[in-house]
Amino acid sequence: MRTIKRFSKTSLGQKLIGFLFYLITSLICKSIKWQYLVENEKENILKNDEEYIFCCWHNRLFLGPHLLPRNRIINALQSSHSDGMITSIAFQYLGMKVILGSSQKGGMQAFRKMVKSIQLGESVAITPDGPKGPKETVKEGIIKLAQITQKPIIPLVWSTKKYKTFNSWDNFILPYPFSKGVYSFGKPIYVKKKINEEEIEKARKNLENEIKRLTQLVIKKTN
Repeated sequence: MRTIKRFSKTSLGQKLIGFLFYLITSLICKSIKWQYLVENEKENILKNDEEYIFCCWHNRLFLGPHLLPRNRIINALQSSHSDGMITSIAFQYLGMKVILGSSQKGGMQAFRKMVKSIQLGESVAITPDGPKGPKETVKEGIIKLAQITQKPIIPLVWSTKKYKTFNSWDNFILPYPFSKGVYSFGKPIYVKKKINEEEIEKARKNLENEIKRLTQLVIKKTN
């Protein structure tokens, strides 16, 4: 186990494990019988090239990137920790760009890169409760990003009928292959340009509640 852990911290190890992670997640995603839950018409996202701020809970990161639209350039925010680097490799195989940083390390630089990406006409994907939680608690960063860029937040939720839940801080979800799955994009959520701290907190809580509401809807559809 220690040998594997050491290997995962090397550049070669991260590339190899990242490719395997991409391959496994791709195969599982393709094996699932998906149904789209219409909260926001998928075509509304696919037929335009507007810049979006996509978000998905950290515990649903296993398949979340595979369900994002492929008609735009998407920059995924990832931590520079070894686990984050492995996930970054998988994202790159999906045709996504990666911005490294987190609230613990390189946060401001990563935030500026996300703003710049959106200004260049690209989209961003964030786990609003990552990289270390608390579980399913939205942090302020995504609200301030939407405020500065004036681009909408699009929640992405999914669930499968059969899955395994890990005993991790976020209760990470591993979907089983050949299961029944349901996913949905939420309606665009905008944040006003001029907003005070109290309104930022209100917007943060509203987004958190909306992602939880959508998550419960797709879970209910798979039962």
